[in-house]
Order: sequence, then structure tokens, then C-alpha cells
Amino acid sequence: MRVIGGTARGTRLYGARGNKVRPVLDRIKESMFSILSDRIEDAEVLDLFAGVGNLGIEALSRGCANAVFIEKHHATAASLKLNLERAHVQDRARVLVSRLPGGLSAVSGSYSLIFVDPPFRIDYRLLEELFRRIARNSLLAEGGLLIYRYSPHSSFHPDMEVWDLVEKRDFGDSVFSMFRMDS
Repeated sequence: MRVIGGTARGTRLYGARGNKVRPVLDRIKESMFSILSDRIEDAEVLDLFAGVGNLGIEALSRGCANAVFIEKHHATAASLKLNLERAHVQDRARVLVSRLPGGLSAVSGSYSLIFVDPPFRIDYRLLEELFRRIARNSLLAEGGLLIYRYSPHSSFHPDMEVWDLVEKRDFGDSVFSMFRMDS
């Protein structure tokens, strides 16, 4: 895993020893950030199920203003903090060690970009509650995007009465969709 663009381009990102990491492949990340290119500068980012920070650090490297990362595993969060230092973006980042969706109670304000990259075998009811809380707490700024990466076999689909699908890209074993809040 590495940062592929911006000021930290080429920086290798490391994971916690023994944890299963499901990294976002470079081609997926390149496609995602190509779509987001005009939205990154000065964006406020929320990175959920952050892992070692692959998506949020990429956004920080490309010029987002700040990023909040939520990761439940202490060892992975420690690796995330080290990766932020390696990329020299730690001064614009905050790492919260918490389970989701409960960890959302520790964040306030609204975010122009929210990355949701859960484990592929996650209980769909947890995702339903997560998306419900994001909407109810107005965590996604007006005009902002929620970027959700998932398995093509996922049984969870966001409530289309609340979320508008803007973009969907299928990479075989991984899919990402971008959503806006329905006005």
C-alpha cells in the first residue's frame, strides 16, 4: 500500500502485524480520486472503518483541509498514526479508536467527503444503522459525497429515499459507489 498522489506520493503505508488488511488497490484508488479530484482541495473528510488510513491519507496528501479517522482496533489505529507521521500529514488529522456506528457520537460538524470502507463480511444491519446515523446527524455536508466500498456480493444497499447514487464503479471483487443526500 502506498500514497499514489499529492505531497506524500510514494509513501508506503504499513498495517498492524497480524491484522487482516483489505487494502484499496491502486487502480481502484486512482479511479476514485480521479472522480473526486475537484472536491479534494480544502475538503473536510471523515474516514470510517479507516484501517491504516489508506483513503484518508490519500485525501490529505491531495490537499484536503482535515480528516477524522475512526478505527476500532487499537493496533491498527497505532499503525494509522504512524502512517500519518510518515506522510507528514498528522497535523491535519484526528484518530478516534471506536466501534461504529457508536463512534459517530464523537464527531460533530459536517464533512464534504465521507469514506465508508467496512469489512466485506459486515452485518448489513450495522451498515443500515451507520447510514441512518450519518443522515440523522447531518454529517454529510450539503453537496458532499459519501463514498462506499463493498463486496459485489453485499446484501446491503443504502435507502434510496435518503441517498442518491451519483457514481458506481465495479472492479470485480470490489465495488465503490458515491452517494449524495436526497434533498
